[in-house]
Amino acid sequence: MYSNKKNGFSVLDLIVKIIFALLFVFLLIWLFNKKVPNMTPFYSNQFRENIKYMQDAGESYFTDEKMPKNVGESVRLTLEEMERLNLVLPFVDKDGNSCDKKNSYVSITKLETDEAGYELKTNLVCGSESNHIIKTLGCHTYCPYGICGSAEKKCSISKITEYQHKKLVSGTYTKYSCPSGYALKGKNCYKTTLKDSKSAIVKKTETKKVTKNATVIKTDAKLSPLSVVKSTKNESKGATKVTSTDTKNATPVTNTVTKAATKVTSTDTKNATPVTNTVTKAATPVTNTDTINATKTTKQESYNCTKYRTVTKCSTTYKQEAYSCNCKTTTSRGKTVTTCNTCYRSVPVQSCKNVQESYTDTCYRNVDSYKCPSGYTLSNTQCKKTTTTYKCESGYTLSNKECKKTTTTYKCESGYTLSSDKCNRTVTTYSCPSGTDVKEGSGSSLKCYNLISGSVSYKCENGYTLSGTTCSKTENVTITKKECNIKGYKLVGDKCNLYETKSVKATAKTVNSSSYKYMWSKEKEVDGYMPTGKTRTVDGEEVCK
Repeated sequence: MYSNKKNGFSVLDLIVKIIFALLFVFLLIWLFNKKVPNMTPFYSNQFRENIKYMQDAGESYFTDEKMPKNVGESVRLTLEEMERLNLVLPFVDKDGNSCDKKNSYVSITKLETDEAGYELKTNLVCGSESNHIIKTLGCHTYCPYGICGSAEKKCSISKITEYQHKKLVSGTYTKYSCPSGYALKGKNCYKTTLKDSKSAIVKKTETKKVTKNATVIKTDAKLSPLSVVKSTKNESKGATKVTSTDTKNATPVTNTVTKAATKVTSTDTKNATPVTNTVTKAATPVTNTDTINATKTTKQESYNCTKYRTVTKCSTTYKQEAYSCNCKTTTSRGKTVTTCNTCYRSVPVQSCKNVQESYTDTCYRNVDSYKCPSGYTLSNTQCKKTTTTYKCESGYTLSNKECKKTTTTYKCESGYTLSSDKCNRTVTTYSCPSGTDVKEGSGSSLKCYNLISGSVSYKCENGYTLSGTTCSKTENVTITKKECNIKGYKLVGDKCNLYETKSVKATAKTVNSSSYKYMWSKEKEVDGYMPTGKTRTVDGEEVCK
């Protein structure tokens, strides 16, 4: 078999590699020609963190006394209010811009049943990004076995104790301010001044058509009375229900058949005028002492210290030693005898021993120092800061140092009766049945007849024109109105005012801020956090027995 191999490489290997390379290039071209999926719906991590941050702060804020009481009722807390209450720190979007503090909010709504609990909605608007998340707070009783409440299994929700922790976090945000007399809106300051004012009282002459019933002239007429149709209708314009029923005996006429008029009563309802009253009283000051551990710093310092060493010390004493002195030698009888005196001399004796000797040297020791964040006072190893907040009793809202409660009542104009938030009155009208020949009077005095014999005609007073059984005339009346027909002017009371609005850019200032970040955990201790001492009981898993 022919083989064109050289040094272990064949032409076939080269061809195979070229084919694979071409396939890879074609695959890349095909992939790049495909439409790239739109990633716009996927929000930045910063946005998700911010909305979760708001949700946690809102859930901590809405305690029992702040919950709505009635089904369908909602309580809303804007991002601006959350920052003012130090529930959250000012945060920005992925581009570094401030989020919308008015349209970003956390709200809680009471659902239809106690079992359903509450719905917590967190809505965040930051630049071009906006979205909301909903969390249901309350009991969720479900049974995976499908036999809850039966004799075989009973299900219940276990309870878990959670502990609140906090840690001090610092950051910066941009604060905008305006010159005196200007109001801040976004990043601009606006001031509206009154440029001109004119009277809004305008007198106009208008034509008015006046109508009245024509006078009936009977010529040898015999009339048969008919029943008056009495009907009522509802009107809505201020609550006072007034039902006026005027009843009197019919005039007896020969060959007259009389029967009672049919009374129809209807109630007219309209919305009552809301009257808003704001009750203001001083808020109750609450003093809180916040304690955190001080920052510990350890460094070495030198100092003079006393040390000890072992030294050998010797001392010399003297003792008396005897020796022979003044010797004399004598010879007697062939014997030599030497006699000496005894003398004494001082001989030194030295003795040595080891003793402990003190001396001064340089020593080193660790010294701990403690430091507190700005606004705190050091006490031993802890930092303390006393802050005074204000709280209001249930039903009041805190504004600066005042508690305000807004109550809405309703009132109705004269002639209407208030019922809930509606104003009702009953209007009674009188009319003759179809085919009536003669009508006399009006309102509750209306009488209706059929002509049996003779004739009936009608006439009007001077100045009136007869039309059927009605007399009418047109007259001019002067009407006083309040209106502004001048372009750019607005009606304010009895005046037409022209306003001028000036705008300037607000002064931006970077502000350092520090506040606490709170969290709930089943653990009593969480790294980086310190316990606040508060606990709560939440629903855990469902247990079926």
